[in-house]
Amino acid sequence: MSPSSPAEEASDLKSLQREFESHLGYQSTYQFKPMQILAAFKSIIPEFHAFSDDDNRYNLGATWTAPDGLKDYHNLELRYVHNSERLALQGDPQPDGSWKYTEPNGSVHVISADRAKHFMEQTQAHASIMCGMLDKLQASGVLNATVDASAQPA
Repeated sequence: MSPSSPAEEASDLKSLQREFESHLGYQSTYQFKPMQILAAFKSIIPEFHAFSDDDNRYNLGATWTAPDGLKDYHNLELRYVHNSERLALQGDPQPDGSWKYTEPNGSVHVISADRAKHFMEQTQAHASIMCGMLDKLQASGVLNATVDASAQPA
């Protein structure tokens, strides 16, 4: 049945509008909004981070935020270290017997006194063996040119 007068039409339209608004109100109590969903997952899904700090450490981690706003922070710090004893021996001797070389970029290379002493002893032993080999080569006539390689005690 269709309404017969404009007044009945307006009344039916208002009735329909009230019914629609009532239906929307009913739905909104059970409907989740996108921000509510994100807030609910914020305590489950962490924020990831990766950065390098002032001490040249690489930081990788994640932070979980609880519904009450408190944070649970997990971090892994990695530091790359390069120490070359060979470069350290090109540097300066230190008062304790160790050696230290500083690169132009600020990287420092060190070798302990014990390791430096061991290296010098090994080098001296190898030099003594080489001198003996050169003497034998000269005596046999295989080596014509003289090579000056004398071993000096450390």
